[in-house]
Order: sequence, then structure tokens, then C-alpha cells
Amino acid sequence: MRSRLRFIVALAVAVALGGWLAFTSLGGTLETYAGPGDLAPGTTYRLNGLVAKGVTKDAAGAAATGEGLRFTVVGKEDPSAAVEVLYHGSVPDQFRAGREVVVTGEMRGGVFVARNDSLITLCPSKFVEEANEHAA
Repeated sequence: MRSRLRFIVALAVAVALGGWLAFTSLGGTLETYAGPGDLAPGTTYRLNGLVAKGVTKDAAGAAATGEGLRFTVVGKEDPSAAVEVLYHGSVPDQFRAGREVVVTGEMRGGVFVARNDSLITLCPSKFVEEANEHAA
């Protein structure tokens, strides 16, 4: 009887840990990737686009201030679609104008308010230039 109780407790703990692992690993994938023209208020998105011109390394260093870092993200396919982003947290070294970024947050009052420390810069692919050279 005692071994059956231990088995049931161990099984319950395993199911609880498995559920927690599934929830935490799938949590990030439940957020929709969107470009600047696809955002609606009240929904959490992973905003994907290019940093617009006008951002400098000095501005990125200002992210530690209470005001936060403000920059504009434009669409990769549609550069006319743009949204202003308010971000607080560490700024990756590769952050600069023209770089592709992904930032998680939601629209509030016409501004995309990002979660703290959610800014990711994507490195340009070394194969893009090679493919263009072979196509020419």
C-alpha cells in the first residue's frame, strides 16, 4: 500500500513538472510575429522589422534612463509601414539603424510598448550577399 502511494505521488509530481515545462517552452511561441502594419491594441506581439534611420549608438546608450529608448521600426517588405517603439532594458551591441530586430510588447496609445529586456537584434545572413552575387 505504501509503495502504491509513493508511485501515485511521484506520478503526480512528474505530470506537474511536465506541464510546467510545456507551458514555459510554448509560452514564447504563442505570441504572434507581426510587422509594423499588422499591430492592433490589446494583443501581445513579437514585432519584427528594421530599425529606421536616426538611431545612433548614443541614443542606444540612453536606454538606461527612466524615459527609455525610443526608436522607429519599419517593415521589411513595406518600408512605408512604421511604428514608434518605447523600450526599457539592455540594448544589444549590434543595435543600429538598418538592423533587423524583434521586440515583444503591445500597442498602447499609438506606441509599441516593449517588455523590459525583450529586444533582439538579428544578424544579417552572410549568404544573402553570396546569393545576390551568384544571381548576377
